[in-house]
Amino acid sequence: MVSEGTAELLGSEPREFLLEQRARGLSAHTLRAQEGDLVKLADHASRMRWGGWAVSARTLRGFALELGQRGLDPASQARILSTVRAFYAWCFETGRVKENPASGLRNPKQAKKLPAFLTEGESEALLQLPEAVDFTSARLRALLELLYASGLRVSELVGLDLQDVLFGERTLRVLGKGNKERIVPFHSAAEAALKTYLGYRSALVAEKGTAGGAAIFLNQRGGRLTPTSVRTFLDKALDEAAVRSKVSPHALRHSFATHLLNAGMDLRAIQELLGHASLSTTQRYTHLSLEELAKTYADAHPRSGK
Repeated sequence: MVSEGTAELLGSEPREFLLEQRARGLSAHTLRAQEGDLVKLADHASRMRWGGWAVSARTLRGFALELGQRGLDPASQARILSTVRAFYAWCFETGRVKENPASGLRNPKQAKKLPAFLTEGESEALLQLPEAVDFTSARLRALLELLYASGLRVSELVGLDLQDVLFGERTLRVLGKGNKERIVPFHSAAEAALKTYLGYRSALVAEKGTAGGAAIFLNQRGGRLTPTSVRTFLDKALDEAAVRSKVSPHALRHSFATHLLNAGMDLRAIQELLGHASLSTTQRYTHLSLEELAKTYADAHPRSGK
């Protein structure tokens, strides 16, 4: 797991820590990242002439300061420091150090990124698709209409099965994060698009069978559609609608929430629709609304440009 080139630099403690991390089931990608983080720490220790891994909290703060001085972005710094905290927590729990020097190590402040979203006009332009004439075009319309109508995560959308759609109530039964189930309504335009697509889906299944089981959204071979494919479809649709590109499918979820909030829907109701465990997660959409309000004011007020 630990490459030969870094084994000598790291020493026995980090190697044993990484072996235990692997035994806990961490992915190979995470283990490689943690190894790289500890190599950075070991390199710093070598240059600072640390006498082993039992160091002071002040010494680790010096390492954290150096990360910032090297120009690493706050997210990268935070990941490295998370590994350092995990390593020294393990050292303390296994008796390798008498005190945990990383217990007070804090991440750098990160600027809060507001989620990207489409304006109501852009959303409308995106959904002005040609009439569905085959499986592919019907599927695209149903995907986009449902994403914008329900605010689902893409993983939730492609995870829908036929029994999750209740047409009589016009609702979806959604299995979200933490296997938490919620009921989400959808509107008549999404219903019409979905029913049209399901007709083409039935024809595909009759012709080729289905490897996707009861999955609603299938690929051309009959298997369950993947989130990556949805991203590809959205990129093409944005391009054809002359709507700005580089917007992820998640942007339709953000657009759904922002537009409902702008229309006056209660924030807690939006929280339920989105499946957020905490209201604070949903509250970021209030910032988007305020930004939009400020822009509208600046564009409309006769003295705003004076």
